[in-house]
Formats: sequence, C-alpha cells, structure tokens
Amino acid sequence: MKAKIIAAIAMLLFTGLANAQDAGVAWEALSEEQQRVLSNFSENWGDLEPARQTRLSMGAERWSRMTPKQRDAAQGRFKQWRDLAPDRRNQIRNRYAQYRKMAPSDQERVRDNFRRYQRMPLERRQELRNRFQDMSPEQRNRLRERMTDRPRTTTRD
Repeated sequence: MKAKIIAAIAMLLFTGLANAQDAGVAWEALSEEQQRVLSNFSENWGDLEPARQTRLSMGAERWSRMTPKQRDAAQGRFKQWRDLAPDRRNQIRNRYAQYRKMAPSDQERVRDNFRRYQRMPLERRQELRNRFQDMSPEQRNRLRERMTDRPRTTTRD
C-alpha cells in the first residue's frame, strides 16, 4: 500500500513537471539577466514553442554563470558552427544522434579515443587524417567495423 502511494505521488510530480515544461516559460518568469540575454526574443517570446522557451531560458541561465573567458570561447564555437556549410552541420547532427543512441560504454570508448587523438602530435594527427581520406568508402567501413568489434585495450600515451 505504501509503495502504491509513493508511486502515485511520484507520477503526479512527474506529470506536473512534464506539464510545466509543456507550458514553456513566461517572459515575466525569467530573471532580469535572462531577459537581457534573450532580449532579441522578447517581442515574439510567446510565439515560440514551449520546449524552445525552456531550452533558451536554461541556456541564458548557463550563459549568465559563465566567466568572460568562457563566453568568448562559446561565441567562437558558435561562430565556427554558423560558418559551416548546411550539409556539414546536418552531418554533425546526424553523427551526434548516432552517438546518443550508443551504449554508455561505447560512448566512453569514443570519448577516450578522441582524447587520445587530441594528445597526439599535430603531424601524427595529419598523417592519420590523410590516410583515412585516401581510403575508399569500403575500406573506411571495414576500419569502422574493426574498431567497433575490437576489444578495448589499455590507453597508450
């Protein structure tokens, strides 16, 4: 009986949270700092989808907690993103969606490989990029399959 009551309360809280997110965020509910950051959206805030309002308000909150150095870095990344060709942005979005569908252990393996790649000397990274670019699509797929099937080894530095 006690478990049923707890489950019912949890469901009500979850439903309330989901409904609150569905309703979006009222402009007046934003802090002054969030309103300042999101001032470009003030005129049409009510027309935005509730999910977008929530994402924007959370982003504005995160922005307000950043240091000036972190803000500069974020603006630089955003500029790089904007400067990408639309097909490249779609390719990145698709790969990220694939990554999100991976098991956590596979995501960790991808992050480990990326960290190891980042620590390589620039010449070695360029050599690997060139070798990969020179491969045929079939060779690339075989390499990807081999890397997926390969047992995890200890990190080499």
